[in-house]
Amino acid sequence: MLLGIFAMLLFAGCTMPAVPLITNNQTQQTCHMVTEQKPVTTEQCGEVSTTEQVCGIRKLPYDATVLPRIDLCILDGMCVGKPLSDCPACSNAMTRCTLIIENEDPQKSGTWTVGANYTLRNSGFNKDPITATIKPNETFAFDFQQMYVPGDPVTSAICNIYILSEATVDDCHDETRTKSECRNVTTMSTVQRQVCN
Repeated sequence: MLLGIFAMLLFAGCTMPAVPLITNNQTQQTCHMVTEQKPVTTEQCGEVSTTEQVCGIRKLPYDATVLPRIDLCILDGMCVGKPLSDCPACSNAMTRCTLIIENEDPQKSGTWTVGANYTLRNSGFNKDPITATIKPNETFAFDFQQMYVPGDPVTSAICNIYILSEATVDDCHDETRTKSECRNVTTMSTVQRQVCN
């Protein structure tokens, strides 16, 4: 009898439906892609020009050109007025040197002073400086001449011409200055990421 009850319980246990065990590790996830807008900041650099008014003493812009030196015979008959190199017996000569200055300022006149000196063998000749006021966009020739005995053999004098003082003005003018500047620029960028539930 006891054996029969045991057999029935065993039979009943085999026919009961099984209940599945679910653990956290066996939970099923669903994933999908999501599109988002994200801010992206980059540094951008470039040249920036600014115009400022500057006041004070400034030098006037100019161009200086030295003309070729001229050596002439000024005595001895047929040699008068001819290049010294063509007159080996010349007894009296003249050397001329010239500096041309152009005032390149479009509005302001300016005053320049130019000097010169001559050397011949061991002798030297200092010339009185020449001062001239030059109008805007005009030129002036600073012209120096020196007479001398060229000697035997004939030797020409060497001329050194130079600017003693440059023109300056006290005024206000605009100056354009360029510098490099950098700034941060933020733009929106589209990105995709995976989201799982």
